[in-house]
Amino acid sequence: MFEEKDPMQGYNGLKYFLTIVAVCLRTAYNINKGDGWKAIAWVFSSIAAIFGTYWDLVFDWGLLQRHSKNRWLRDKLLVPHKSVYFGAMVSSKRRNQKKIIPTVDKS
Repeated sequence: MFEEKDPMQGYNGLKYFLTIVAVCLRTAYNINKGDGWKAIAWVFSSIAAIFGTYWDLVFDWGLLQRHSKNRWLRDKLLVPHKSVYFGAMVSSKRRNQKKIIPTVDKS
């Protein structure tokens, strides 16, 4: 980040940092079972999931570009069927949710 003078590297690192914090807080909740831990684990897990999904779709995949000639996609498409890209967006979101959002017991 400092050598390349590119702040986007720091934002990308923030995505991983939020994921690590969310996992640590979820672990703390699983050990301590307090309502405070549960709430903060959900908050950080949600933030990590939203930020990670947005970053993956917009910056890594180059999707959700409003002013592209392919509405909501990037200008240059490798696959001619636009539905493949929209399917990938949904698949990526579901994968991130399963990876990040904690499963909290009902007790």
